[in-house]
Amino acid sequence: MKIAPKRLGELVLRTSNVNALTEFYVNVVGLELYASFGNNRFLKVADDFEGHPQLLAIFDNSKEFHGPKNIEKGKSENGLGTLHHFAFALEKSDFKSEKKRLEHLKIDFISEEYRVFGWHSIHFYDIDGNSVEFVCYDSGSINIEENKKIRSANDFKK
Repeated sequence: MKIAPKRLGELVLRTSNVNALTEFYVNVVGLELYASFGNNRFLKVADDFEGHPQLLAIFDNSKEFHGPKNIEKGKSENGLGTLHHFAFALEKSDFKSEKKRLEHLKIDFISEEYRVFGWHSIHFYDIDGNSVEFVCYDSGSINIEENKKIRSANDFKK
């Protein structure tokens, strides 16, 4: 049976200050408010499937975690998740202007190059300490030989 391709639908951050974190993602990252109800905010990252754009959702810490019937709710509620960081992909033509915009906003960030993928990245933190990345592809900076090695590695067994 063929596995259907996937795209990220939404990512949810929980916070003690929904309004402040929403303001950060609107004013610093540049997302737009898609929906707001109660103390929940949904910010649009990009259009995707009809009826469901890519979203970053911001929920209050007090919102009860929900999921499958037998899920271990305590892992989420106790902050035991394993999120390392998340990234917003940019067009190469927008990368430099976004970097300048962050500088203008006095956002501390670190610039990195990942030549094995041909990526330029900017890493910074939101006001809750979540690690956020802006990333773009630059075909002129890729290390083709290293990329071939890691993309053909067969270490992962299904």
